[in-house]
Amino acid sequence: MDLDLTDVESFVAVTDVRHFGRAADRLGISASALTKRIKRLEAAVGVPLIERDTGGFLGLTPAGRRFVQFAPQLVHAAQVAKSAATGAPVETLRLAVPDGVGVVAPLMPQALATLELALQHAHPEVTVESVRTPFPELTPSLLAGDVDVVLTFGPSPSPDVISTRLSEIHRVGLVGATHPLAVRHAVDVQEFARLPMIYSPDLPDEYMHPFVLADVRPLDEANLVPIMASNTSHVAQRILLGREVTVVPVALTGNLPPELQRVGLIGVPASWYHAHRRSGDDRPALLTAIDLMTEFTQSITRSALP
Repeated sequence: MDLDLTDVESFVAVTDVRHFGRAADRLGISASALTKRIKRLEAAVGVPLIERDTGGFLGLTPAGRRFVQFAPQLVHAAQVAKSAATGAPVETLRLAVPDGVGVVAPLMPQALATLELALQHAHPEVTVESVRTPFPELTPSLLAGDVDVVLTFGPSPSPDVISTRLSEIHRVGLVGATHPLAVRHAVDVQEFARLPMIYSPDLPDEYMHPFVLADVRPLDEANLVPIMASNTSHVAQRILLGREVTVVPVALTGNLPPELQRVGLIGVPASWYHAHRRSGDDRPALLTAIDLMTEFTQSITRSALP
């Protein structure tokens, strides 16, 4: 099948932002030109990929859901091959993602691939590599130069790290299916904050505080149940078997098993994703990548919303 990779890239942009106008803005073309690209791609593959109405994007067809699984990798492979053929240098920006996130956020790989494609519009010589990094190692890996940017949940207290606020974190409660709150759509955050809450004392405060509701009530008034941060399966097991609860970004609840239920939190204060980089590292490609991470974090949130 002879596909125009520009058309494939345009398809990836539309599926990421779920809007023809915003995707066209990202690609620097008109909405009508983008529509022509999508129609040309659909003609090439022989089936519709995107469901539309007069308002634009409605969703993906079954064929579109299959195609989107490998479309970003197809474009990326072609770009790498082109760079190799021309002898152009390829710079890799290493993005540290908290270990375990990809397991519970099924669209994370696609969102990362889309971020890379958008970055390569401005910086064709740059590729992005995601590095699954345990929470306690995020800042040490950054300062050691093992990664170039960290995606995380709060500002860094380190004077050697620059924190950039990204999009808002939509926090929700997570309870077992047999918990009394499992049948409630939402609960006041003050009520939820009084419940026995799982806590990882070995994690830095800037990573842990949003998820033990430290911004809702003082920690010395909390009923915290310590666990080891490295044992993510232990978290789910404790929630399933006991009355303990936790708070997570809604982006991490996209494929929950039925034994776990999310509960909306009414009145929860605003908090934000952050990107951390080393102080003094002002490479243009890195700054562009951080700008794009706002839309990236918005996309993984949208993927988990009802």
